[in-house]
Amino acid sequence: MTGSASNTLKRFTSLAVALDMLVSERLTLLSPASWEDRNDIAFLDAYREKRGVRHVFAMCFTQAPETFHHWGVFAKGMEGVRVDIDKRALLTSLRDQPCFVWNDVQYKTLDQLDLPFLKRFAFRDEREFRLLCESDDPVAQRHDVPIERAWIRCISASPWMPENLFQSIKSAIKALPGCGNVRFQRTTLRENDRWKSALRKIVDESIEPEIHPRNCSQASSFPDALRQG
Repeated sequence: MTGSASNTLKRFTSLAVALDMLVSERLTLLSPASWEDRNDIAFLDAYREKRGVRHVFAMCFTQAPETFHHWGVFAKGMEGVRVDIDKRALLTSLRDQPCFVWNDVQYKTLDQLDLPFLKRFAFRDEREFRLLCESDDPVAQRHDVPIERAWIRCISASPWMPENLFQSIKSAIKALPGCGNVRFQRTTLRENDRWKSALRKIVDESIEPEIHPRNCSQASSFPDALRQG
């Protein structure tokens, strides 16, 4: 299956999960049972029943530009991160494994239901991409997908992460075996130097030139009475 033309999948998650991706070189697909959207749970459970399998494990990404919604809902707090993953490399590695299915999520109304890449129309701005794995293992609680560390293009830190913590984590990531070239950066969503510079320029250009005081020689033309008064 093919998805969007974009070759980057963005995963909003926790710092702990991102570190597990780096150290263990894996993505962990989990049961959707704990998801916030109860409709989503129902859709995937219906798909599982339709397919006649014991489990459907999932991982969701976005292909949309980052928004405050993404950080606030999927990567809450100062330990949230966004992991950018090479889409083509990941999907190519799964191509010959029939237990995997993937596609862009389709945002539908009630009369357009089509499993399993389905979500209510109200969520359309998320531009979600969904990776699913079907399993008949009776004791399975997750499914790990091997990845290569080089597929992780960048990790962006939460807009609420303090600068001192960001610098410490950046140093710690660089010190991990094989992670010396991993990009760890701050998101500029809440504080963007380019925006602030542009605003400063607008303000500076709107300020009228300063009115300079009159030359002292002009003061000598006033009558002596006014100067002494």
